Amino acid sequence: MIGGLRPILLIAGCGLAGCSLMPGGPESDIDPMTTASIAPAKPTPPTRSVVEAVAPSDWEHIRLTASTFIPGSANGDIIDWTNPDTGSNGTLSPVRVARDEPDGRNCRPFSLTVSDVRGIRRYKGDACRAPDGMWQLFEVVPEDSALL
Repeated sequence: MIGGLRPILLIAGCGLAGCSLMPGGPESDIDPMTTASIAPAKPTPPTRSVVEAVAPSDWEHIRLTASTFIPGSANGDIIDWTNPDTGSNGTLSPVRVARDEPDGRNCRPFSLTVSDVRGIRRYKGDACRAPDGMWQLFEVVPEDSALL
């Protein structure tokens, strides 16, 4: 007879233990967001564009350097640029021959380094001269995502 009671007590004991884990039990009053072992995801900060990652006056010095030296430079020449206002500096280097665009611009691809308080970063883009003679930088993108 005792052997027959053991399974009944085991089943009854398991049923009682499970009651405290059922929905609506004492745990239902606890906010799962504050007691969870995994913290809620933090919002990701907005990514900065290439333009925002470099001071505006640095871009102006880079553009002026490109307009002055890129037309007469050979592929691979290294052209230094400096902005005394920010202390930033770097290099600009034409990487291919110039090409004419359908809109009349003459563009030459370049690689660029920017050294400022955030470190040294590499970029690539196009320096283009419009038919009116004005130079602009186009399609400037990071060449790598890490600081050197």
